[in-house]
Amino acid sequence: MADPSAPDVASAGAAKGAAPFSAYEFMIAGRYLRTKRKHGGVALIAMISFFGIMLAVTGLIAVMSIMNGFRNELFSQLLGFQPHVYVDTYEMGPVRVDQLVNDIEALDGVASAIPVVQGQVMVTSDASEAFIQVLAISPDDLAGLDVIRSGDDPYSRTGLTQGDLSEFGTGLNGGDVIVLGQGVATRLRVQSGDYVTFLTARGNSGPFGVTPRRKAYYVGAVLAAGVSTIDNSLAFMPLDQGQLFFNRPDATDMVHVRLEDPDLAPDYLASVGELAGLNSSVFDYTQLDPAFFNALQFERTAMRLIMAIVVAIAAMNIISGLVMLVKNKSRDIAVLRTMGASQASILRIFLLVGASIGMLGTFAGIILGILFVVNIGPIQDFITWTTGAQVWDPSVYYLYRVPAELDWSEVVFVSVFGFAVSLLVTLPPAWRAARLDPVEALRYE
Repeated sequence: MADPSAPDVASAGAAKGAAPFSAYEFMIAGRYLRTKRKHGGVALIAMISFFGIMLAVTGLIAVMSIMNGFRNELFSQLLGFQPHVYVDTYEMGPVRVDQLVNDIEALDGVASAIPVVQGQVMVTSDASEAFIQVLAISPDDLAGLDVIRSGDDPYSRTGLTQGDLSEFGTGLNGGDVIVLGQGVATRLRVQSGDYVTFLTARGNSGPFGVTPRRKAYYVGAVLAAGVSTIDNSLAFMPLDQGQLFFNRPDATDMVHVRLEDPDLAPDYLASVGELAGLNSSVFDYTQLDPAFFNALQFERTAMRLIMAIVVAIAAMNIISGLVMLVKNKSRDIAVLRTMGASQASILRIFLLVGASIGMLGTFAGIILGILFVVNIGPIQDFITWTTGAQVWDPSVYYLYRVPAELDWSEVVFVSVFGFAVSLLVTLPPAWRAARLDPVEALRYE
């Protein structure tokens, strides 16, 4: 009795001289994929391979999207306070600094250029003391910072948590109102409306050396930047007051440049450096802590590599299925060869079998991964509801949701990689099928 899974002789004969990837090759590949196990098919192994590739691709998209979301959230919080490019203006006069600020802001892609005075102080309250970094900045520039404007979002945990900026910069020489980081306020056990005392060594020079300067300031607001290292060592004071307190009359220490796209900061070093001159130091935020930013990039690359290996392992199941298929269909292959099918045609048939599994699994994984990323909020709510536990504590991460941002370049990478791996693992068994000797296969038939 003839094997119902065997291809029609007429079809094979009609295929003689057919072009590569002709209809009969697709027809035979499809029949092999659908053949039941009792007829030597690989339906079960094909399904296992399909689901393995689908889940691996879904995991790759989900993991990379969550990592992209975390990276963007971290950068948005970190760079909501920190500038993207720094320019040293310690040796520049006020007129030169003003001209430099105007020239930098005229560059395409520059959002702002802010002159600042900075220094370290010892701050004390009735309860405690701490060493912090103070930035002296104009009231308008402070109000324009992203970290300040983020407080307008009711779901944001950054921005002003106490007080306001209504009195910041008012009064003689900028006034005595300051803004403290939330971590500093917690350590000092103060809040908006209290007084703290600043002490700095950058005071007046006298016959007995430099006399430290000490002054009491009113806490007008408390600011949460969302990054503990900033919140625990941050304070703002008006620019005029900072120039007076740090003994920098009419001068500034730095110009903080913010860009519309922070990722392009290294590209602006040359143009900003040309405007600043040879004697000025110009550097971007990645150079402040290169180990940290390099670690972020390495982690992203390493995670992509690990998940890609998972996709490759899932695709390996295709080999076992095709090896079994070639072994069980050796008689069919011999018949096709005797009817005129070429080795290349046999190779393409089995390539189509493996590539179909990989392509369909990759496509299904992409769809499932995109749905997972788009609906990560409801998924988080469902996990919280079923477990009865808060799986994402906003008081720790400063985020109400697991951040996930879909990067279409990652989707393209996953698509190409999944299909390429599926095609490559199909080559060995397909090559074996193409090299099968029809005489040996039919000798005992």
